[in-house]
Amino acid sequence: MQTSRTIAVAKLEKFMRVAFSLSGVPELDAEIVTENLITAEMKGIASHGLSRFPVYLKRIQKGLVNPKPQITCKRVLPGVLAIDGDNGLGSVVMLQGLKEGMAVAEEIGVCALGVRHSNHFGISTYYCEKAADHGFISILLSNAPPATPPFGGKEPYFGTNPIAFGMPRKNRPHLIVDMATSVAARGKIIRAAQRNESIPEGWALDKDGYPTTDAKAALEGVLLSIAGPKGSALSLAVEFLAGVLTGAGYGKGVAWQYGPSEEPANVGHFMVIIKADSFIERSEYEERTETFISELKNLSLAPGFEKINLPGEREWEREQAVFVQGLSLDSELLEQYSLIAESLNLEIMLK
Repeated sequence: MQTSRTIAVAKLEKFMRVAFSLSGVPELDAEIVTENLITAEMKGIASHGLSRFPVYLKRIQKGLVNPKPQITCKRVLPGVLAIDGDNGLGSVVMLQGLKEGMAVAEEIGVCALGVRHSNHFGISTYYCEKAADHGFISILLSNAPPATPPFGGKEPYFGTNPIAFGMPRKNRPHLIVDMATSVAARGKIIRAAQRNESIPEGWALDKDGYPTTDAKAALEGVLLSIAGPKGSALSLAVEFLAGVLTGAGYGKGVAWQYGPSEEPANVGHFMVIIKADSFIERSEYEERTETFISELKNLSLAPGFEKINLPGEREWEREQAVFVQGLSLDSELLEQYSLIAESLNLEIMLK
């Protein structure tokens, strides 16, 4: 097995784009999904980054994801869009939904959109940042394959069901809140299992309902929601809005991309997009936002802390550094990429 390597961001991007294209994904769509995965890795969210690339390709090649979807968007009400992703790559489907939603929000101030027949769409931050770039506040929810039980149960039903909020700032990194409603993203546990590493206590239960630090046992059991019954209630709300409401799969009707399922995932997403100057003038919005953040950052520190970080701040700082340094692939991931390169005659691109 090869040792780990650090590869320039541009080289990885080109390799991934070409690999997607050779697997039937149109060039522009290949750029979108590659950008999403690279962005996650650069921010340090490895559970949604480079490790997802082999899985995406495999599902395309097995016919479980449509590389050339005919995405449809129906404006069912002035401020409501119903989007059918035609089983396309989640990042392609969601970005198209975002563009359609921003056009409506630009016209009337707000848009709510529901997406069905989608797939794993990477990190929610990707879409919230793009919305903020155009001056929109956003709330984004997505369901996922069953991973967490309702509070008091031991059988998985809700996904890790991320919730994200995006708030634009002028000439500064946007304020982004992006979190799973489970204690940890399932991708982190998958990576731990692949590396034969343990996971922290409090992340999961085994199949018999007992706490475990064994990553493989956790994948056979359930993940735990954040904050007990409160987190479980949040997972329920996301499952309802992103799954039940949109016409997408929900609960056990969402297929797991790592599992034996030969069915389309039918993941659902739900997003609300709001013009930042809908309630107050843009200049006042910008002033109040910066005052709010300044007050937060200058509050007294608790013992052991050097500063107050905003949500997403450390990820943004890492992203700037990694762009120069390159991205590190461990030996196992590098082996997967090498096998993909060999199968597509792209070995030269990873040299």
